[in-house]
Amino acid sequence: MTSAPPCFGDETDLANRVDAAAALNRLSHALVGHRADPGVLRRIADEAARLASEIEAEPRRDRGGEVAGSPRLARAILEGRALGEVVEDGAFIDMFHDSPVSGSANPLTMGLRVGHDGEAAIGVVTLQDGWEGAPGRAHGGIVAACVDETIGGLLPLIGEMAFTGELSLRYEGPCPMREAIEFRAWLERRERRKLFISCTGTAEGRVFVRAHAVFITVDLERFQVS
Repeated sequence: MTSAPPCFGDETDLANRVDAAAALNRLSHALVGHRADPGVLRRIADEAARLASEIEAEPRRDRGGEVAGSPRLARAILEGRALGEVVEDGAFIDMFHDSPVSGSANPLTMGLRVGHDGEAAIGVVTLQDGWEGAPGRAHGGIVAACVDETIGGLLPLIGEMAFTGELSLRYEGPCPMREAIEFRAWLERRERRKLFISCTGTAEGRVFVRAHAVFITVDLERFQVS
């Protein structure tokens, strides 16, 4: 069984959710990248519809409560400390393990994994068939999402919680499919609540996108359960 990623909240079913998401993600890319027998497609449609109906009959999750229930977040709030002070070595927090970009428990995930190199956040991913735009190239919106998520991974290093205010990208070349690509994000400067951040995306040392963003910091108390 796949081990659960570090995360906010405490879900007893998380490991099983991660396994289910990985299987569905693999199936989705297989459907896009390969031909399939009509009988197999019919079986997938029928079984997926049946399982979806079964799950939809269950109670909805309280994702806000799951995030706010994080022991690390509570510690930062109660002790009046910055988020970065309670995250060991600035490690990326899989804060939303249901993120469509990096969340291990989301079957739609792009599979981005974010770490850090000194004061920069590093996002690494190999984009599969389902994220293709023009033949042989990743969809531009997928690239933008990876940039935004990598910048999100920078926030624990900065010691802030923040939301995207502005994001601008300049595409300088095609983003390749099915090979490792890297995104690097770093803080340029601060102005009160505004964080000015830059990010580049590279493949084999070649820059294919440059981005600039303004993130707006928010108080950690906004995530506390009342």
